[in-house]
Amino acid sequence: MYNLSTYFEYWVLNHKAGFVRDKTLAKYKTTGSWLKRLETEIPISKLSKSNYQEIIRLYSQVHSHKTVMDFHRQIRASILDAYDDGIIQKDFTRKVFLGGRAVKAKNMFLEEIEAKNLMQSFELEKKNGLTWEHFLALLLTTGLRFSEALALTKNDFDFQNLVIHVTKSYNYQKKGFVNHRFQPTKNESSIRTIALDLKTAWILRPIVENINHTMPIFPSIEGEGHPVIYNSTINNRLKKYCQLAKIPIITLHGLRHTHASVLIANGISIQVVAKRLGHANSITTQNTYIHLLKSTEQKANEKITSILINW
Repeated sequence: MYNLSTYFEYWVLNHKAGFVRDKTLAKYKTTGSWLKRLETEIPISKLSKSNYQEIIRLYSQVHSHKTVMDFHRQIRASILDAYDDGIIQKDFTRKVFLGGRAVKAKNMFLEEIEAKNLMQSFELEKKNGLTWEHFLALLLTTGLRFSEALALTKNDFDFQNLVIHVTKSYNYQKKGFVNHRFQPTKNESSIRTIALDLKTAWILRPIVENINHTMPIFPSIEGEGHPVIYNSTINNRLKKYCQLAKIPIITLHGLRHTHASVLIANGISIQVVAKRLGHANSITTQNTYIHLLKSTEQKANEKITSILINW
């Protein structure tokens, strides 16, 4: 007879292993480890909503609200399958209270003028050959994920049509030969073609077209052997330029948020932004940038009333 942790372990093995990326699978395994620490020996078929709420309460004491939400979401996905398979007779995860510690707010994105100042601080026109500054600029102007940008090869750039083809991501934490670090994108929607602006294309074209290999171009900056690339190392480089530009310090993922925020603030539709970011649906984009959508809605309403005032 399963208890919650043993069923979750079984579910991950049969429904996730081999179907999700290694990094994602590791998150499921972490959830399983916490379940073993927090649960009772009550069989899953006899678990009540109160029993499950207690697990969530204990977990929320040492985790942020967002982490608690992710923890619950993974467990609930397994429980819904258990319900469908007749292992349990009720969904005890429904409508539980998700607590969690408040976390200090971080700068998620830059304002448009701050983003422009950051771009200027890179001084790309003075760089000889490909640099990590080019990488940071590309994240800012395309909204690519860190692992997607690392996976780009020379053949992914189409400067004639001003697009980048995103077809894979890069497991930057994996050791070994660089081409063995390719992995699938986060989801099917992440396989996409992204329009490239003229200025970024003008800067990158002579550098990329001069590359004489088909390996990922940015990891190749580190030379032969292609050592493991640490997210923190590139974040520290970004931090230096934020300080140089006298703007709030953001992370690599903050460059992606900045890109999306600037587009939304300039009236680009949420559907177009979602597709550009590789989101599975526009709901994810709406939830992330709801504060900006309210602002653009207000501007749109003002424009509507100004159009109709003379009717």
